[in-house]
Amino acid sequence: MEAYLLAIEAGADGVELDVRRTLDGILILHHEDHDPLVGTFASTTSHDLRDAAPQIPTLREALDAIPSNVFINVEIKNNKRQAGFDEERLIVDQAVAEIRAHDDPARILLSSFDSLAMRRAGEVAPEFLRGQLIVNPVTLDVGIGLAQKFGMDGIHPELSYLRDGPDVLTQALQGTTLRTVVWGVNSPEAVAILTEAGVNAIITDDPGMAREVVGQR
Repeated sequence: MEAYLLAIEAGADGVELDVRRTLDGILILHHEDHDPLVGTFASTTSHDLRDAAPQIPTLREALDAIPSNVFINVEIKNNKRQAGFDEERLIVDQAVAEIRAHDDPARILLSSFDSLAMRRAGEVAPEFLRGQLIVNPVTLDVGIGLAQKFGMDGIHPELSYLRDGPDVLTQALQGTTLRTVVWGVNSPEAVAILTEAGVNAIITDDPGMAREVVGQR
């Protein structure tokens, strides 16, 4: 939680959260499917998790703590090669219900590498913005195709897709209405290039640096 609040203090317009589920079905925030102090989250109850690693927040705690004027990108973690894979994508239903009960869907962007999770989100929560995350070896064209197939609002490529310049993305998106969110943008040069190119948002580990660069454009 401290990291999210520090990012906001540094000038971030929003924060990105990775959502996973404990053994007893509580939605928690963590990039990995496990923690050295806990083991795998899918095999750990929320009570045991809180005892072993109290710094790991729940989604509800994050929604309550993040100021209402800050945008939140909720990434649904659901990978077949990781513990806790949810074949029915009910983690999406649960996340949507939690947000609807405790927050404003208008400030939420749902995203995932799992295109079927985003398809599920479109079925149960059409009022939410949705984005398709991609990383190599998935190609940009395949990612854009999935986003269009399931009626998503945006494509979220990692910076490496644009190593030959932002025109690669511009050309690939011709004829679509998809918004662009580029992640892994951690140098002033990359921030400047993408800002000039007009991408809709960037995700960075250094929001203070990014805010300064954007403010100079």
